[in-house]
Amino acid sequence: MTGVAIGLFLKKWVLPVLTFGLTLPVWFFLAVGIWLWWDKTSAVRLAIDKAVTELVAGAQIEALNAELVEQRRLRAWSDGKAEEAGKIANDERVARLHLETTLTLTDADKRKAEDELAVLQARADGLVDQQLLDSLHNR
Repeated sequence: MTGVAIGLFLKKWVLPVLTFGLTLPVWFFLAVGIWLWWDKTSAVRLAIDKAVTELVAGAQIEALNAELVEQRRLRAWSDGKAEEAGKIANDERVARLHLETTLTLTDADKRKAEDELAVLQARADGLVDQQLLDSLHNR
């Protein structure tokens, strides 16, 4: 193609496409597209993107550090609670042993009293003597 042919081609086909528009001409969209492409490759845009990336990364690191500190605090708190729970469980174990011992002694006292009652009921005379009366009085 010669220069004249290229000029005719541009005038016949490209110029009508660039000036066609319902609201805005097509050349406006092309200019905006070129600007956006050039803006993405510009040094200022790259510097801004790098700064934003570093800022976001710094904020994420700070958030992770704060989460780590909180998890450590909660772990220390729960360890303290575990020690407290162990002490409570030990106290409950001691109280249960004391209660079982008391219950065993009470059962022994009950059997002793039942035996004494059986001995009293087995007496043939049915009278209460002074020794029995004193033993009941002292209880």
